[in-house]
Amino acid sequence: MSYKHLVAGFLALAASFSAFSATLAERSPFTQGLWWNSQRPGMGLELFNVGETGAATWYTYEADGRAIWYTAQGPLDGSTWPLMKHRWTEGRKQAPVQAGTFKVTIRHPEKLTLDFTIAGASGTIDIEPFIQSGVPNEIDHSGSYFNPANSGWGLTFTQQGDIQGGVLYTYDPTGAPTWYSGFDRNADNSFAVISATGACPTCAYTPSINRPAGRIAYAFNGESALVLRNQVSVPMADGVGMDGAPVKQLGRPASTRPADRQLARVDSDAALKAYLVAGILNSPPSPGDFSAPAPAAPFSTTNLQEADVDEGDLVKSDGRYVYTFAEAPVNPEYAGSITQRVSVLRVARIDDGGKALSIVGKVDLAAGATERAYSAALYVDSGRIVAVTGSVPFSGKSPTWMFPGSWLGGTTRVEILQAGADGLPKSQWHAQIDGHVLSTRRIGDRLYLVTRHAPSVAGIRYSPPNNPADLALAAATPLEDLLPKIRIQNGAPNLLVDARSLYSPPQGARAPVSAIIAVTTIDLATQAVSSVGLLGQADALYVSSGNLFLASSRYTSLPEGVTGGDTSFYTTDIHQLRLAGNAAFVASGTVEGRVRADPDGMSFRLSEADGKLRVVTASGVMWGASTKNRLTILEPSAIAPGLLRTVSFLPNSQRTEPIGKPGEDLYGVRFAGDKLYAVSFRRVDPLYVVDLANPADPRITGSLEVPGFSEYLHPLPGGLLLGFGQDTAILGGRTVTLGLQLTLFDVSNAGQPREMQRIPLGKTGSMSPLSASHHAFSMLRNADGTATLGIPARIHGGEATNPNDPPGWQQFSWQYSGLLRFRLVGTTPATASLQVLDPLVTHRPQSVYGSYQDPAYMGTARSVLFERGPVYVGGGLFWREDTNGAALGPF
Repeated sequence: MSYKHLVAGFLALAASFSAFSATLAERSPFTQGLWWNSQRPGMGLELFNVGETGAATWYTYEADGRAIWYTAQGPLDGSTWPLMKHRWTEGRKQAPVQAGTFKVTIRHPEKLTLDFTIAGASGTIDIEPFIQSGVPNEIDHSGSYFNPANSGWGLTFTQQGDIQGGVLYTYDPTGAPTWYSGFDRNADNSFAVISATGACPTCAYTPSINRPAGRIAYAFNGESALVLRNQVSVPMADGVGMDGAPVKQLGRPASTRPADRQLARVDSDAALKAYLVAGILNSPPSPGDFSAPAPAAPFSTTNLQEADVDEGDLVKSDGRYVYTFAEAPVNPEYAGSITQRVSVLRVARIDDGGKALSIVGKVDLAAGATERAYSAALYVDSGRIVAVTGSVPFSGKSPTWMFPGSWLGGTTRVEILQAGADGLPKSQWHAQIDGHVLSTRRIGDRLYLVTRHAPSVAGIRYSPPNNPADLALAAATPLEDLLPKIRIQNGAPNLLVDARSLYSPPQGARAPVSAIIAVTTIDLATQAVSSVGLLGQADALYVSSGNLFLASSRYTSLPEGVTGGDTSFYTTDIHQLRLAGNAAFVASGTVEGRVRADPDGMSFRLSEADGKLRVVTASGVMWGASTKNRLTILEPSAIAPGLLRTVSFLPNSQRTEPIGKPGEDLYGVRFAGDKLYAVSFRRVDPLYVVDLANPADPRITGSLEVPGFSEYLHPLPGGLLLGFGQDTAILGGRTVTLGLQLTLFDVSNAGQPREMQRIPLGKTGSMSPLSASHHAFSMLRNADGTATLGIPARIHGGEATNPNDPPGWQQFSWQYSGLLRFRLVGTTPATASLQVLDPLVTHRPQSVYGSYQDPAYMGTARSVLFERGPVYVGGGLFWREDTNGAALGPF
C-alpha cells in the first residue's frame, strides 16, 4: 500500500470512529503513543491503530550507532508486517524499501512483545508505554503528525499533564533517516531536543550518548493540527520544509477515543464473560463535618464528614431511643470469652435528658439471631430504622484488600424497620445482596450501598496458575452464575447488575480480577432498587450531596530522568456517579499519587465544593525526595464530555512548598469550606493550612509545628479547629508516643495558625476508637452556648511497668476505660477554651471485664450526649451516668 493510500485510509477510518459512544468494544487494544523498553532506554516506538489496522514508527540505531527510524503497518491479527526504511533525495521522499520484519504481540494494553528482523539479524523486545505523567489533558494533542503537502517526515508529539515533547523523524543532509527527541516540563509550546547515538536493536546494550540539538517550537491549531517552527540546530536534508509547516494528525485524535481514558459501558455479555473468566484465575481463595454548626439539639447525632450526607454506624439515636447491635459470646462457657455482633437490635429508652435509661427489648433481624453481623451499620430517621449487616473479607495475608481471593463469596443484608408504639421496630422489608459491603450513605429517603463481589467457581484449583483445566471450567460457567444477585423478601434471585449496567475503567497493565463494585440505590419509602457497577476494585469512596466518587489506585512505570529522576509512581483513577434521578456514571479523571485501600478512612482525603473535587494523594518517590503529598483539584470538562479535568495541583512549579516535610506522611486531613487542614508527622506535628478560595491557584498560607500529631481534625465555627491524636517525644533517639492528646487550634488567621491549648490524655499505651473512626467523636451544643465533647478511650498511666526500661521503651499499665468528656467554652479565638470534665469510667482492671469486653479497646465504643448526661454504648451494652457522676451499667 502506498503512503498516500495509507494516510487516506487512516483518516477515513478515524472519522468513522468519532460518532460512536464510549463502549468497551471501542477501547483501543493497546495504549496509543510512545512505547519503550525500560531496560534499553534511549530508543522507542510510536504505536497506534485505527480499527484493525496498526502502525508503528520505530526510533532506534544502526549497527554503527547512528540514529535511524523505520515504519511498519499491518493488521492486528498477530501477523508479521514488513519493516520499511525510508530515504530523502532531490528534495522529496523516495519509495521505502523493506529492511526486515516486524511483529507485535499484545500481552495486555500496556505490555507488547516486539519480534523483528533487520538485515538478517533477529530479536525480541518487551515494551511498555513511555509514561511521563499521570495527569490526563482536557485537550490532548498527542499523536503522529505529518505534512500532507510535503510528506515523508513528521513529529511524534506527546502531551501528558504539564509535560510536552516528542520525536522529530526527518533526514540528515545526505538523505538518511534520523531523529531528534526531547521532553520538557511546563513547556511553553516548545521543547529542547537532543541527537543521540546508541546501540542497535540486536547489539549489546550501551547507554546512548546525547548531544543538544536545539528546540522545536509549535502553535496548536485545534486538537489535531500544529504549525511548526524550526529551531533545531543541526542541518536537515534540502526540501524538509519544517519551519512554518502545517502538520496534521495521522491517527485518531484523543477526543475520538473517550473509552481509552474513561469508563466504558461493557454492553456485551461475551465481553463481560471473558473479563470475569480471566479474573477468576487471578483470584485464588485466601489462605487463611461536622461541616457546619448544627442548631442546638437535645442529643448528639452521628459525627459526619458532610452535614447532609448521613453515614451508618454501630449506634444511632432519635433522641428518645438508642439503637445498637447485640453481641454474643463466641464461647459462652468461658466468662472472659470474646463477643461478636449478631443480627439482633437492642433498644434502650432515654428519659429525663439522659438521666434515666431503660431497656425496651431486642429485635431479631431477618437473617436470624444467630447470624454474625461482622459488618454492621444503622440508620435512623423519622421513625424508620435501617440495618445493614453482612460478611467481611478474610485473608491469611495482610492487607486483605490486596488479595482478590479474600473477596470470594460474601453476603450483605439490608432491612427496613418501622418504630412501633412499644418502642421496638417492626420489619417492613429486607433484601440479600451478593458481595461484601464496602460502605453506605443515606441522603433523604435514598440509601446508597456499595458492595464488592467476586464470583467463586467450584472445582477450580488455581494451581498451577492459569492452568488450562481451570480456564476451561471457568469458561464453561454460565455468565449469570458469575454475576451478583439480589433476593428481596426471600424471593427468587435476580441479577444485581448485567453487561448493560456495568462499566470498565481503562485496564492498563493491571491483570483482570473478577471483582465487581456495585452501587445500589434503595428508595426507603417505596423500596425501589436499582444498581450500576464497575469492573475492578475501589480503594476509596466519597459522597457529597449530589455525587458519589470511587477512587482506585494503580502502579505505573516512569522513565528515569524525564521528570527529575523518579522511576515509578502511582496514579489514581476517580469515577463520578451522579446521584440525582437514576444514579449514573458521568465522568472519570486521573490524579498522580495513591489513596490507601480504606473506603471510609480515605473519604476525608476527598471533598467536593462548588462542582470541583479536591483530592489529596501520596507517593514515595514520584515528585522527588522533598514531596510526598499532593493536592489536586478536578472539575467536569466543558470541552471533553465525561472527563474530570485537572484544574490545578499543589505543589507546582510556581508554588513549590511541599505539604509536609520531606518524607512525612499525612495523618489528619480535613476540608472545610475553602480551606484544607492537613497534619503530617515524623518527629513533630506540622499543621498546614491551604487556601482553596481560588481553585486555579491553591496555596499554603501557613503552618505550625507542635509536638505529636493529630489523626482526626474537627472544624469549629469562629476560626477554631480541634485536633485529636498522639502526643510524642524523642526519647533514647526514638520517636515514641507518650499518650493521647486533644488540641485546640486558632485558624482564624490562615497565615498564622496557632496552638491555643493542648491536653495530654494518659501515657504510652493509651488508645481511642477515634483513631480509627470519626464516628467515635460526639459533640452536643448546649443551650448556654457551650458545647460538650465525648471521646471514648482506654487510658494507661501510673508508674512504668518496668522502671528499668530505658526512656522510649517504657510501658504503662491500664488504669480505666470509658468516656472522656470536655466542655468547650467560648466561640472565638479570643474567648474559647477547653475544660476537662470527669470521665465516665465504665471499665477498670480489677473489674470482671477483661480487655475483650472493653469496647474502647475493641474499637466499638460510642456515645450519645444528652442535656443531663451521656449514654455510653459498646459491645451491645449501655451505660449512663448516676447522680454522682459514676457510671451505671452495663444494661
